[in-house]
Amino acid sequence: KKIDLKKNQFLKKELLRPTKIYVEEVLRLINANLINGCANITGGGLGDNIKRIIPEGLVANIDLNKVKTKKIFKWLKQQNIEDKEMLKTFNCGVGFCLVINAKNLNKIKKFFSRDFQPYIIGKVTSGKNKIKLNGKIDWS
Repeated sequence: KKIDLKKNQFLKKELLRPTKIYVEEVLRLINANLINGCANITGGGLGDNIKRIIPEGLVANIDLNKVKTKKIFKWLKQQNIEDKEMLKTFNCGVGFCLVINAKNLNKIKKFFSRDFQPYIIGKVTSGKNKIKLNGKIDWS
């Protein structure tokens, strides 16, 4: 479907917004020995990108109810895109994932600015398939 970007200034600004790059934060976390793994969430979405960093015998249980999505993804969802396709194609607001020990979350938050505070969307447990998406994103 064609979209007139001249009429939709919100969408135009969102599409032109530069991607947040987390190199500095991640390097500082590595030096502080505070992360077990990390994944940039790009094409392939949450499932495919997180699966790549999970070792055999473990599964990342992602609770989609906890995902804080952004307006651009809510707008995209309103264009009649299936949930499965949204999750496969877009990061849905989760641009980067850290695999951490939960007890270190408050320490880790100090490495990020207020606009990019990490929050928990799941946990790693024993299991098969490396990734399990549970729940549903609230697109409203």
